[in-house]
Amino acid sequence: MTKNQLPELAAAVARALEAGKAAAEAAPDDGGSANLDRVYVRVGLLREATIEKAGILGWMQAATTYHSRAFHLSAPFGGQGNRRYAGVQAMYKSLKAEGVDCGVWYQMD
Repeated sequence: MTKNQLPELAAAVARALEAGKAAAEAAPDDGGSANLDRVYVRVGLLREATIEKAGILGWMQAATTYHSRAFHLSAPFGGQGNRRYAGVQAMYKSLKAEGVDCGVWYQMD
């Protein structure tokens, strides 16, 4: 990913957030675990500050032996169980449909 691609990524993330909010609101109940699911985007060597200046909110996760460096997107919608899962899945599907190199981080608290 390069700086020149950030405006398109910012627009794709904005659309994904709207899809996530709609899916979270449509989830019938918020049962399930208090999970910390979130979508991450593989951003190569871009700095966290550069990404945030493009209007994309989240945080950078450093690379380890088990995973590559990635920028985790915030999930600004209600819910922490089923609703969060539904919203994150909708965000992921929206970004994948636009060709963004992303994945879902699954974590239980």
